[in-house]
Amino acid sequence: MSLWSQYDTDEERLPEGMQRIGYDADTQTYTFRDADGSIWESAPGNQYGQLHRVNTTFSSYGDDAHDATEPLHGTSNEPPTSWRHEMMPLLNWFLLVGLFLLLIFWFISGATKQVDPTTCGDQSSPYKIKTGDNCWAIAEAHHVPLESLLQENHGLDCDKLAVGGTVCIPRV
Repeated sequence: MSLWSQYDTDEERLPEGMQRIGYDADTQTYTFRDADGSIWESAPGNQYGQLHRVNTTFSSYGDDAHDATEPLHGTSNEPPTSWRHEMMPLLNWFLLVGLFLLLIFWFISGATKQVDPTTCGDQSSPYKIKTGDNCWAIAEAHHVPLESLLQENHGLDCDKLAVGGTVCIPRV
């Protein structure tokens, strides 16, 4: 199937009386003239589609009084867009990246909380927890029953021993 169709000409696509009069390769805009002499432009990159008026009415085609060298890019009624408006999508992206980094730092700081030092009584001695220690290994190394170790350290969670923390070893 070929790319050409019977509806690819200006006569079929443009309104009655509209004629294509130019193309600007730098801005990729097509320029059109209406039956009453008004100048219209297409959106950049579009041959057809929505047109917007560039200039007001000029004299008819055959009138030599009008200078054809007048620029086609007249003043637009639309207010110029600011750089802030153009950067809005980037603001959303930076906001998401910032929230992600904040969440990462929050998790990291939560994992490295300082452990409060434990004070042991007269019947026990402090032991600093090392990497790889668990309640059973500490109790066996100090020849203490596991139940005595748990009774001396109320609320001790054997699944979450903090490295650098202190447990109290009861004296037997």
